[in-house]
Amino acid sequence: MTFEVLEAGPGVTLQDNGRPGFQRYGVTEGGVMDRWALAECNYLLGNSSNTAALEMIAVGGKFTVTEKPVTMATAGAAMDITLDGEVLPWRSSFTVEPGQVLHCGYARQSIYSYLQVAGGFAVSPVLASMSTYARSGLGGFEGRMLRSGDQLPLAGIDSSVEHPVPQKLPTPGYLTRDVIRIVRGTQAHVFSDDVREALLQSEFSVSAERDRMGARLTTDAGSLAAASGLSGVSDAVVIGDIQVAGDGVATVLLADRQPTGGYPRIATVITADLDAVSQMPTHKPFRFELVTVNEAVAALALQQQEIKALPDRMTSVIRTPEDITDLLKYSLIDGVVDAKDR
Repeated sequence: MTFEVLEAGPGVTLQDNGRPGFQRYGVTEGGVMDRWALAECNYLLGNSSNTAALEMIAVGGKFTVTEKPVTMATAGAAMDITLDGEVLPWRSSFTVEPGQVLHCGYARQSIYSYLQVAGGFAVSPVLASMSTYARSGLGGFEGRMLRSGDQLPLAGIDSSVEHPVPQKLPTPGYLTRDVIRIVRGTQAHVFSDDVREALLQSEFSVSAERDRMGARLTTDAGSLAAASGLSGVSDAVVIGDIQVAGDGVATVLLADRQPTGGYPRIATVITADLDAVSQMPTHKPFRFELVTVNEAVAALALQQQEIKALPDRMTSVIRTPEDITDLLKYSLIDGVVDAKDR
């Protein structure tokens, strides 16, 4: 039983929650850009929380399966999606029969979209993770982005239900955030009071210069260059660090960030808001809000509680008539047959 790639947009890779603990050896942690979305996919299918999914950047592709039906699910940035031409709801589960063509088009508004299969992909982990780090050819499927003709083995899933009832989830609120919370950075002291204040009072947006490593920001605040410290000691980089280069341009460092760096970091995006930053539409304005470390910890705890509660928010895609309160809005008769023609 295999998952076949008929067409693939640029940047389609396998990603799970990454390789925590290896950064001290110079290995990038990597992993999905949107961890909430991966959790949604896996909950919809009953997978374990760290089961790797396909991550698609702005453009999806065309896919099919062989031998047996496969239940799949989508999450993250909404895409136009069809199965043999029939439109499917996003952020839901569905079953693909052998030979049927699943087409994931362009992402709407946000950036990263996810396609998951029940049971996951049967790909060997590297350093305890299936995540792809394409810059060094590490992990995933042959250490690279997927392309037409690839055939990924499927692990399959034990289930007594041959065609499970499709489930769906509501659109999460973080996809529309316009305030990103930050804590003080490890080198905030090398920036002037005016620059630190400008970070909080100015409007920012993510530029088109973005990838899995980081997102360069544009702002009306002018240069954010540090008053000193550009030749500081290279030290460990944390995901979400806002690094400011010598030209005064800030960059939010993301999943595929470098393990260490020398540019000063003025602030760090809190963990609970990393998905929102990764999914921020290009050129959409937003602002930063400074919070305490205790507030950041509390926000992460709340996010984790909300992720664990996702199963309680799932509803059936196909509803029974007695559950439909707006029944008159639906077409219950698909055609009329004239008995005289029989």
